[in-house]
Amino acid sequence: MGSLDKDRQAALAKEKQSELVALRGKWFKERTRLYDRETGLPTVAVLVDDLKTQLDERGSISVLVFRPSSEGHVEEVWGWEAYDDLLLDFVRRLKAFQTDGIVPGGTLCLPYVRSDEIILFVSPDGGGLPEGPTVLGQKAAELDQLIRGYLAERADVSARFRSFVGSARIMKDPKHRIERLVYRGVQEARDQVTRQTVRQEIRGGELLQDVISRRDIRPVFQPVFDLATGNMIGMEALSRGPRGSEFESGETLFSLADRTELLVPLERVCRQRSLEAAAEANPRRQIFLNLSPAAASDPEFLGPVFRDQVRALGLEPDRIVLEITERTYAVYEGLFREVLSKFRSQNFRIAVDDVGTGYSNLSSLADIEPDYLKFDNVFVRGIDRRQVKQDLLEALMSFARKMHTKVIAEGIETREELRVLQSLGVPYGQGFLLARPMPVGDIERFASIAI
Repeated sequence: MGSLDKDRQAALAKEKQSELVALRGKWFKERTRLYDRETGLPTVAVLVDDLKTQLDERGSISVLVFRPSSEGHVEEVWGWEAYDDLLLDFVRRLKAFQTDGIVPGGTLCLPYVRSDEIILFVSPDGGGLPEGPTVLGQKAAELDQLIRGYLAERADVSARFRSFVGSARIMKDPKHRIERLVYRGVQEARDQVTRQTVRQEIRGGELLQDVISRRDIRPVFQPVFDLATGNMIGMEALSRGPRGSEFESGETLFSLADRTELLVPLERVCRQRSLEAAAEANPRRQIFLNLSPAAASDPEFLGPVFRDQVRALGLEPDRIVLEITERTYAVYEGLFREVLSKFRSQNFRIAVDDVGTGYSNLSSLADIEPDYLKFDNVFVRGIDRRQVKQDLLEALMSFARKMHTKVIAEGIETREELRVLQSLGVPYGQGFLLARPMPVGDIERFASIAI
């Protein structure tokens, strides 16, 4: 009997242990749905009981919604991993601002895990936010300027004509479920961000239309160099708005044009102004012109107008390199395959820009048969410290040689990056280390540099 009792106890213990393991696994699974692993913040669902208690005791709760994603392009340009790093830093900065008394005290959370929207619930007597009908809105406007400055510093985003912070006050109402009151309050704050952004974009669109009609665009050019000799082999045309204006940044200029459906007329002016400036310099120098998806549906660009502009300025098509990003081709492959084939038949050159961002595959690049591959600055950044990047670049260099395609490394910013690129046999490059964008009148001073 003693032996049977021991066996039974051992079986029960084993069964209990299995139940505990299963419960622990279930708990961890549920926890990952309720708490964001990266930021450590809870989701709104976790806080509902506490929020109900605060509403019962104080009658109201303020909510602030922070939406750094309102800018719209950071994840698209940087990739999700770099964007996650930005969001983590953003949450840390919010907590530091709370400690300093700049952001009201209260509970930070997310609407759901992996969200790029941060919510702050502030009780009337516990967050350092005075009562008053206008105080909350004023605080949101103040914080909106703070976030705008943060994005400009941390993500190199001008963030103009955008709003990033919204606010709302949730009032106790016994006729409604607490959960619905909370979610309606959060949605009201989100809607405020959207309304503010729409108003700013309407104003921005009117200003931009005036800039386009006056052709008030400044072309600048960034040289592309032979990394072995230091000789300039071409220059990339970039565009800036009027000096001192809200459109001086090229990123602001094109981002707003895209959102306000002014990209086609803006690009027409930018192309014309860039070609005019380039013709004043050395007409034999190669000019790299960027194309957006809008160009593929612009009859002026696709018809004889663009080709006639090129010839009227004394430029030859074989000196014009049309740049399309890897992402643009991946998304609009069918459309651009026909467009690029047409321009190639007219003797224009083709470049694929931002290679290495992961949007397309090698077979897509082989279909284009580009004259140039331009490796994205995210790919180049820190290549001296990342062996995996060096190995990848070597493989892509081999692929490019088989296609008889020339390689350009973009965004070279340090001497160490330059040395690694040279050691890997990358023939051409551009970046702030070599030369910054400049007016065409300064370009000949960089005809040859010390490498």
